[in-house]
Amino acid sequence: MKKKMFLLFGIVLFVIGFSVPTYAKEVFYTTPNGIELTEKEYEYLSTIYWDTYPDEMTEEQYEEFLNSDLLTRNLQVKTKIVGNPSVRGTWHQSAYKKIQISSACSTDCIITLTNDWLQDPAIRSFDVIGTRLSGVSLISHNFTYVSSTSGYNYFYNTKEFSNGLGNSVKLPDTGSNIRIVHQITTTTGGIVFGSYQHAMSNTTLPVSKYYNISSAGYGSVFDFYGSAYGIYDGFGGVDITI
Repeated sequence: MKKKMFLLFGIVLFVIGFSVPTYAKEVFYTTPNGIELTEKEYEYLSTIYWDTYPDEMTEEQYEEFLNSDLLTRNLQVKTKIVGNPSVRGTWHQSAYKKIQISSACSTDCIITLTNDWLQDPAIRSFDVIGTRLSGVSLISHNFTYVSSTSGYNYFYNTKEFSNGLGNSVKLPDTGSNIRIVHQITTTTGGIVFGSYQHAMSNTTLPVSKYYNISSAGYGSVFDFYGSAYGIYDGFGGVDITI
């Protein structure tokens, strides 16, 4: 009897062991936070966001990435390096910025606009980042945040129009390696213009919202008026066809 029971138990184990197959994930890179990424995941995240994003990504962000269809979308990236342009007033900083816009599209498009400060800005007040839409509609504003060696801060000072969206962000008083990230979701079939405007003198949150979204504005996005006129640096923008 014991022999038969042992034989039956062995058969059950055999069946269970082969009825639930396991698949080994081909790990290309393990992040400092212990997240294991395939080569496709690593390249995709590094491209749509920035080179060091996989190293900075949290487990929660990775879970959101896995639960989305982001990896299956068509990816496109456009980058523009801008320095000291000719602008109204006196430009009194030597800082340089790198602006990038990317799209990840399927039935809709996730648009990510990033601005990297290659040198620390002297003035750290209320800057503005946003997008103008042509031929497409806004579905959602996903997030806007500022990261630096001082940490992360999310901002919800949005101003929405029928043709786009802007958000005012406060640069950190301390810290370096400042990056501003703005992400929205839109419909397809048009062009998205992106712009990041830096305040050349200290200003307030209400003044930073004195703008309309217009093709005649800075970066083909921000048309400032009132007290905001002449405060912002007028840096050129980027655009992407989706």
